[in-house]
Amino acid sequence: GENFTPELEKQLQLTRQSINMLVDQALLLEEADRMHVSISDEQLVQAIAEVPAFQVDGVFNKQQYMTVLNYQRMTPELFEQLQKQQMLVNLVQAQIRSEAIVSDADVADEYRRLNEKINLNYVAFKAGEFTDAVKVTDEALASYYDENQEAFRLPQQVALSLVTLSPADYLDQVTLQDGDIQRYYDRHLANYAIAEQASAAHILIAVADDASDEQREKKRALAEEVLTKAQKGDFAKLAKQYSDDAATAKKGGELGFFNRGAMDPAFERAAFALEKDALSPVVETRFGFHVIKGGEHIEAGFTPLNDVRDEVEKALRLDEARKLAYEKAMDAYNLNRKQNDFNAAVETLGATPVETGLFARAQAIPAVGLSAELTEKAFVGDAGELLAPVNTTRGVVLAAITETVPSHIPELAAIRAQVAEAYKRQQAVVLAEEAAQQALEKVQQGAKLSSVTGKGRSVEETGLFSRALGEFVPTLGNVPGLSEAAFALTIKEPVATQLYSAGEGFYVVRLKQLQPADPNGLTEEESQRLQQTVLERKQDELLSNKLEELKQSAEVTINPAILRSMEGNES
Repeated sequence: GENFTPELEKQLQLTRQSINMLVDQALLLEEADRMHVSISDEQLVQAIAEVPAFQVDGVFNKQQYMTVLNYQRMTPELFEQLQKQQMLVNLVQAQIRSEAIVSDADVADEYRRLNEKINLNYVAFKAGEFTDAVKVTDEALASYYDENQEAFRLPQQVALSLVTLSPADYLDQVTLQDGDIQRYYDRHLANYAIAEQASAAHILIAVADDASDEQREKKRALAEEVLTKAQKGDFAKLAKQYSDDAATAKKGGELGFFNRGAMDPAFERAAFALEKDALSPVVETRFGFHVIKGGEHIEAGFTPLNDVRDEVEKALRLDEARKLAYEKAMDAYNLNRKQNDFNAAVETLGATPVETGLFARAQAIPAVGLSAELTEKAFVGDAGELLAPVNTTRGVVLAAITETVPSHIPELAAIRAQVAEAYKRQQAVVLAEEAAQQALEKVQQGAKLSSVTGKGRSVEETGLFSRALGEFVPTLGNVPGLSEAAFALTIKEPVATQLYSAGEGFYVVRLKQLQPADPNGLTEEESQRLQQTVLERKQDELLSNKLEELKQSAEVTINPAILRSMEGNES
């Protein structure tokens, strides 16, 4: 939609991606000829018949087929040609991918890769540590500002003079007629809806997530025993004695009322089906085993008007008062809008105006708060313009624009302190990187990490972690490239060959501990899952390598018009 901008298209390089896909398709179609792969007319017809868009009630329909193609402005001949080409491409891809083989050794290697763990030592060089070392001169600051002026551009700003008419001030002017309360209640019935609710009590026999089958069955047997006792004895007493839900056990297992969707699905089904004081069979959830005692049941519906009459009348009066306030503001506006005479409008209302001072579009409006409607009016209007009344959370606002300041880049002198802070932050990053690079070089030459910490820093440790965390590194967060590089470190070559950075920090990293994974712990289920993962990766690699091989031996010519399009959109 509107979010798809030319800049985004350029960033995604969609034209280039499309061309690469077309080149791959052309190469694979040529490969199909060399492999003597073909698609029969019967296969093509069957494939088209299976396309859901061409079916009516699950059966291919020729009229539907023609309608869809006409909508796409495509002839059957062209579509069938394209469909056949795509089927050929898919068939060639499948044959290339079918050559992938996964051995037991491959699965074991993948298990080791995913489950081995490492522990890193590192020294962090944070830019904030170097801020005080940055020297700010007039010359350096002027040069920095010249190069970064856009970063200090001020947005468009507007100032308003306004009055706010509070609905509360008009409550005494509201008169209600017979039937008004009923009509308001009927129009706002959803505000008085009652969700279906049930109350229940339970006794939980908790089961640990890592419990064995034997342990789980023992817990189930205990729950069955408690159920038998509850059928003959005091449920509340049994809850205090047996329940692992400490919060409810002391209350006899009472949970109070709850809506549908608030509980575990299995628990909810049982609880809502129980009659008052009836006991459920033992119910299993992710928490363990439950014995449930039924409680009260409130059907879904609406609170009767008589039970909420005062609430409804109060809401109605406030609504009517808001309308009166808006009418008063609109009358004052209509009387004075031709002359844009805000002062006269204010005098009509007998109100005292408030000055907002300058504010930007993204800011809350002083004395008003956030109001998208008033903000929009203020930023499209002209200085001196009287604005139409706007309903806000604080009341009805009548305003006039007193000043507009276009977006602009201020003089350095006006924001020198702000620019100086930005300059110091930038230079602190440079100093931090320089210090980290010097430390890295020393460590690579054999120095200990502890010898390059410097003042205020220490050798930190990540603790053991695996590749399963992706780019996330414990105690550091997401540091691009570090995790992948860290798992390539060895006991013989433990020092990372480059600095790694995130935010305004730079890290010198050294492998402290490597904990290999033992494939003997691999279960049959996990082995099959890893085998499929490795197979798909090898299949993708085979296809990618084959396409690269075909590109190397082929002469690819791209239409000049397409090249110009690429240069215009993605240069």
